[in-house]
Amino acid sequence: MNENNIQATITLTLTREQLMALLTSAPNVQTAVQMPEPVQVAPLPQMPVQTPPMPEMPPQMPTQQTPPQMPVQTPPQMPVQTPPQMPVQQTPPVQMPVQQTQTYTVEQIGRAARPLVEGGRQQELVALLAEFGVVSVAALPEEARAAFVQRIRAMGAQI
Repeated sequence: MNENNIQATITLTLTREQLMALLTSAPNVQTAVQMPEPVQVAPLPQMPVQTPPMPEMPPQMPTQQTPPQMPVQTPPQMPVQTPPQMPVQQTPPVQMPVQQTQTYTVEQIGRAARPLVEGGRQQELVALLAEFGVVSVAALPEEARAAFVQRIRAMGAQI
């Protein structure tokens, strides 16, 4: 077997039409149909078959004739009425308010952080400032202040 080829054995049950459709739909596919090798089966020993005697059937009764069919009258068709269409009222689209990013001053952040420092969490604040790449609140860039405020709120700051 070529190392680029994969050999697989698949058993499919197809009708003649399905097989023809499969073969004609994929002309570039190479298929190798391998017929299974015939299996030799040993004949079963002949066993005497005993059939139980059939019970006797009672004599058949004469068949009754069905009465003649009466014509069936169908009621007249009623016209189908469709419900009146209700006018669709167009509503104006709802304008979603644009959320402005809150801006904070250095003084506001300092006042909010003071209780954390007084509560013994100064090292946590220093580590948080380091995450923002600064050593003090005064050095926080204005665009990073809102994110810093969210983090100190998570620590318990009121701002």
